[in-house]
Amino acid sequence: MDLQFTLSLLVSIFSLALVLVGIPAQIKKNYQEKRSGQPLMTILIALAFYASSIGFFTLTRAWLPLASFSIGIIMWGVTLVQYFIYEKREKSLA
Repeated sequence: MDLQFTLSLLVSIFSLALVLVGIPAQIKKNYQEKRSGQPLMTILIALAFYASSIGFFTLTRAWLPLASFSIGIIMWGVTLVQYFIYEKREKSLA
């Protein structure tokens, strides 16, 4: 196996673990608590990171990690939507 493929595989595995375990756990917690567990800046930085990574993987034709990062940007998009839903709710309760 060449080094590029091995590193691409590792990035994909760890990214999928984060995307399929970590972010859904945050989404579930946000839903249960009816509040956003992440500051807006953190969510925006994560979305920018995923967007730039998707661009990079597309340009370099690294298709394996592209799939997990595409799922990741969708998940972080859900947390952004939750932020605005629950932020509006908290302001109306105050």
